[in-house]
This record gives sequence, C-alpha cells and structure tokens, in this order.
Amino acid sequence: MGATTFPRVGGHPAFDLVDTVHWRLDDARAIDTLPDVEAVLEWCAEIDLVDSDALRALASAARETAAPEHTAILALREAVYEAVFEDSPDAVALIAREHIDALSRSRLHRDGDRWHWHPPADRTGPRAAIALLAHDLLTSDLRAARQCGDDACGWVYLDTSPRRNRIWCTAAGCGNRNRVKRHHARTRA
Repeated sequence: MGATTFPRVGGHPAFDLVDTVHWRLDDARAIDTLPDVEAVLEWCAEIDLVDSDALRALASAARETAAPEHTAILALREAVYEAVFEDSPDAVALIAREHIDALSRSRLHRDGDRWHWHPPADRTGPRAAIALLAHDLLTSDLRAARQCGDDACGWVYLDTSPRRNRIWCTAAGCGNRNRVKRHHARTRA
C-alpha cells in the first residue's frame, strides 16, 4: 500500500468517506480515490477504522471475493451522500440494510464504562465498520451538514464553525480559489 493521504475535512468519518470523490460535481474532473480494494484498505488503515486482522483478511481475499466488497463499500459511500444531500429513501434503505447486517456480524466489547461494536475481523469487516459509521451519521443531528460552495468540488462536511457560516470545504483550497476568482472578476468589470 502506498502513502496516499485522504481528506479529513468532513467532521465525521462517513463524510470523510464521501470526500474520497474529488470534484464530485464536475463529471469531467471527478476523481475516485478509492478505485480498488487496496485504496479502500489504505483509507480504512489511515482512519484506524478496523483492526489489522480485518484489513489483512480483505487484502488476502481472492480478487473475485474482494471485488464485491469493494463495490458494496462504494455503494455505501454514495448512499451516505444521497441520503444526506438528496433525501433518497433508497439510499437510507441501503444504509439500514447494511447496518442491520453489520450488527448481526459484529460483537459488543466493553471498553471502560462504555460498550462498543467491533466489526468482524474478516474480509467483510471494513464494510461492516463503514455501515456502522453511516448509520451513526444518519441518526445524528444533520442540521450542520453542508456541501462545499464551489461549483465543482462537492466535498461535504459538518459545519462546526462558531457562527455556522462555513462555505468552503477548506479555506486554503476552494475558499482561496473562489476568492481569487471573484477578485479577478471584479477587477475586470
């Protein structure tokens, strides 16, 4: 696995997963940074989503059994976006089915004074962990859910700014690019 660094601007791991599609709103520039199982494993490892046994199990799975897991994970990613930003009942239903399936394959483990779900340590572990994250996001307060104000970006995030007026996924990226674009438009006018 390479040294890819994935965006962490979403404020929730499920939104960080959605943000693995760069330039979501521009079909000509759209880039899926999870094109294969290896990239999914890198993302899972980077955010410490599942234990190393589950990552090894999926990594060692035969290509024909890993491919359906990859497809299911991408479907979950798109379902999060569609459920939150397009109010898609089909997307919500997919997340609900995956969540129920994840719970049936996961175990509860006590850590101090709290219980936590631990996904299975097999090749389905990453998908189960993502389903748990997706459900967690969907059942939380989504009033702070936003999409970047850039015409092409499409990254999503929870606006936790003090005045709840964040417009851009990142001030240094889309924010700066759009401020420069507006400045040039004003100076030409």
